[in-house]
Amino acid sequence: MHLRRMEFHGGAGGASRAIAFLCADEQAGEIIILNRTLEKAQDIADNVNNYYGKNIASAGTLDSYDTIMTDNKYIAIQTSSVGLYPNNNQAVIEDEEFYTKLKCAVDIIYNPLETQFMKLAKAKGVVAYNGLKMLMYQGISAYELWNDIKVSEELIKELYSCLERQFNE
Repeated sequence: MHLRRMEFHGGAGGASRAIAFLCADEQAGEIIILNRTLEKAQDIADNVNNYYGKNIASAGTLDSYDTIMTDNKYIAIQTSSVGLYPNNNQAVIEDEEFYTKLKCAVDIIYNPLETQFMKLAKAKGVVAYNGLKMLMYQGISAYELWNDIKVSEELIKELYSCLERQFNE
């Protein structure tokens, strides 16, 4: 996977940190971490920059996205709990203009399967994904590690279908 630009917003916890490092590993040209608290976002950006020995990550507050983001298209990964059930009608950034700057939107939330963040992105023609596969693969990895086995792709597909049905009920 080659990423020219990457943008994060709305979370500066463990998942955001892991995703920032993964994107740097995958050669993202730019990583922007936005959070309610600038210091938390800056901490992640500093950690990424120090580890890789180059300035590829920067930080800002949620309300600074319009001054940080250019006309380029971004991959946005929403890592906060905003929009999580039962607060389905919330998005960390409500401004529709933000979503016109996206190439792809990923929300690590899996309940609901389609968050307000995803709906706003799709309304602007942006492909959007939820966090159900992330949840599932975390469980599978732990299961394989603890039981010293490998789960088949066939079983993984069946499990994903079951999870989708469960969350659609």
